[in-house]
Amino acid sequence: MVLSKATEQALRGLIYIAAQRRGEPVLSREIADYLGVPVQCITKIMRNLAKRGFLESVKGRGGGFVLLPAAETLNIIDVVEAVEGHSLSPHCVLGLKVCADETACPLHRQWSDLRRQEIDWLRTQTICEMAKMCFSSMQVA
Repeated sequence: MVLSKATEQALRGLIYIAAQRRGEPVLSREIADYLGVPVQCITKIMRNLAKRGFLESVKGRGGGFVLLPAAETLNIIDVVEAVEGHSLSPHCVLGLKVCADETACPLHRQWSDLRRQEIDWLRTQTICEMAKMCFSSMQVA
């Protein structure tokens, strides 16, 4: 699966936030430094995630972004679809507009099976589980 840079940064940012102490805001600057991206870029992405209900944006001194309790069970596919702006349902790998079981392209069966497995796996992985795997030596919420 090829993800946009924004989606990749959103996932990595959420995983980083989930690895921090629960309920403590994480500054955009800290996330940007960890990801190695400009702070303006990550701030825009994190604000978008806050608008979608994944994060709380805390303003003022001691502010930053906090993972909302409901987002702790958020799966990877939810984030990908929110940032990408569309469903990741299987589509034709050759780009054909009409490609279904009845009118299949030469790669349809193998591609749709792989794509379905990939999407199913992304549905089982949560942001917090990923944070635990990525930051096992840190205190994870």
